[in-house]
Amino acid sequence: MTEKQLSEEFLARFVSNTKIPKESDTLFGLRKEQEETLHSYARRYWEEYNDLEENVCSEQMAIMSFKYGLCPESKLRQSLTKRPPTALKDLRARIKQDARLEDDQILIEEASTEQTARHKKRTDRGKHQGLTVNEVDKSKSHEAIVTVFKEPIYRILEKIKREPFFIWSPKMLGDPARRNQKLRCTYHQDRGHMIQNCRPLKQHLEDLVVARHLRDYIDQDKAVTEPGNPPPEPNIEHPPRPIINVIHGTATQERKEALK
Repeated sequence: MTEKQLSEEFLARFVSNTKIPKESDTLFGLRKEQEETLHSYARRYWEEYNDLEENVCSEQMAIMSFKYGLCPESKLRQSLTKRPPTALKDLRARIKQDARLEDDQILIEEASTEQTARHKKRTDRGKHQGLTVNEVDKSKSHEAIVTVFKEPIYRILEKIKREPFFIWSPKMLGDPARRNQKLRCTYHQDRGHMIQNCRPLKQHLEDLVVARHLRDYIDQDKAVTEPGNPPPEPNIEHPPRPIINVIHGTATQERKEALK
């Protein structure tokens, strides 16, 4: 290979590996995607900005291009329009603040979604087992509470609250200000009454007993019969009655003459 050929091959490889400098127009081509977080968009933007040649893009042009990449409904874009940053340092600080708020909001929404999913799962599990959730938080006065337990219901709640058949009640409806805020119900996880007086919890425990749960917690010595079945009559022994023996038959002629 001649010297000329070597020179041409060297130049060809050198040119192909040369990084083409980016212009400031590159920044105006960036857009924040609809599902993209502000943190992710800012990271992409600064990567492109750092690849620019020196003195190609002024700070005001960089601020404008970043704002232009945000959607018109963005709170940050509206803020940058009302109070334009004077330098990139100010822009970075405001991006960091808004990105932190957005991340916190995402965590809150994820936690709320997870909590809703757990509640729905418990509700579906209860329906599958033939149980219902007391969604309106009012007593089932038409159903009697007949089971007697060995211990207070708040202790039973603590022991069975992680069982798959147990269903938590939603918070009570109505104005909280009208309820007694000094009393708190663990079953409702809300204030208004004491757990000892919680009718929905008592009814839920009764439903679980009917579904053949909680056998170990029932006081068999004080068990009450199911609704609609009258209790058996007590077995009371009656005192012995006097017995009168009567002789039946007709008197013969010989006995009549003997009695004369």
